[in-house]
Amino acid sequence: MIDFAVIPTALLFIAEAIPNTLFMAFVSLFFGILLGSVIALIRIRSKNVIVNGFLTVFISFFRGVPSIVQLFIVYYSLPYLLAPLFTSILGHTVKPFDVSPYWTVYTTFILYNTVYQSENLRGALRSVDHGQYEAAVAMGMTPFCAFTRIVLPQAFVVAMPAFFTYYLKTIKLLALVFTVKVVDMFAKADIFSALYNRRTEPYIADTIAYWAVAILLTLFFNWWEKRLRSKGF
Repeated sequence: MIDFAVIPTALLFIAEAIPNTLFMAFVSLFFGILLGSVIALIRIRSKNVIVNGFLTVFISFFRGVPSIVQLFIVYYSLPYLLAPLFTSILGHTVKPFDVSPYWTVYTTFILYNTVYQSENLRGALRSVDHGQYEAAVAMGMTPFCAFTRIVLPQAFVVAMPAFFTYYLKTIKLLALVFTVKVVDMFAKADIFSALYNRRTEPYIADTIAYWAVAILLTLFFNWWEKRLRSKGF
């Protein structure tokens, strides 16, 4: 039988992991947008067949392989690459199992967001009338200034709904990180289940927590998008 009195206790227990989950998702998306912007610009501007071919394969791989598989590949390989680097920097021996699993999480989900945001931003940049850029340069603006002050703000607003969508998707995908010993909202529910020998209540509480976070973030994102649009971007 489900003991509904346990759910509030489980919810409070799970809520402790909400800040960490939101932060991991934010860092992953933020750096994903930065790296995705670079890839988007390269794919738009570059005519190098080798570069474009490599980026096409790179994007295809991360879009086609499940995130859990990517996570395990990084988890079982990245520490062996980072340990010698940390050893040389810190001046003492760092073994692979000493490397924090957070390196695995951030690497995996930054790459995940990089791939999807590169496609999102490529479409957004192409949606901005190129004539505006040419007119700004003709009036004396440097190409960099014209791009950052005219093209990029408009593309940012076009891409913003997808930014929000992928932030929420990243939060949900982070439920996989318990497999590499990182505690997020799902892992807290799992811990509660083991500690108190309850099998259903913590996951009901986890469902409520994810749903509440999604609703609050959606309200915030909608407000922020309207505010940006009202400023004339």
